[in-house]
Amino acid sequence: MIYLRLVCVLLALLTANGVAAQPQAAPDKDAHSPQAAFDLTGHWQQEDGQTFHFTQDGSSLTSRYSTASPGNAGNAIDFTATIYGNLIYGAHRAAFSPAMLEKCSSQIWVGMGLTLNAEGTELAGFRGGRIVDADDCTVEDSDPVRLVYVRIDRPGS
Repeated sequence: MIYLRLVCVLLALLTANGVAAQPQAAPDKDAHSPQAAFDLTGHWQQEDGQTFHFTQDGSSLTSRYSTASPGNAGNAIDFTATIYGNLIYGAHRAAFSPAMLEKCSSQIWVGMGLTLNAEGTELAGFRGGRIVDADDCTVEDSDPVRLVYVRIDRPGS
């Protein structure tokens, strides 16, 4: 378990600090992994009850807030990510006010990584944590934050 946390922290730090990745071949769209067959488009919920609408377009996944919440307007982006088999990795937008997002936007995005369970009903993982100073937009990294999304609808419902 400690290694999972270490990997998530390293992923978050690498993404947040802009380390250039080596070019890689695009994932095989015809992969026969059972997880690759899931369409993640639909409604998902976090442990705190907050709901999100996921939109999948090929290997791209975008999560948006379903309703307004403290610090976020309805339809605001929660994360954007790339799907590779049962792994989802990308950038999570921390919950800050619209004014703070406009002023300090480049400091608010953090790396994230999620794993889809075998049933296609739960995504669990971590995102980086940030404390952003509202006056000068300076950043202090904080502990990784656990993320869990549970599907609350089925495709076509």
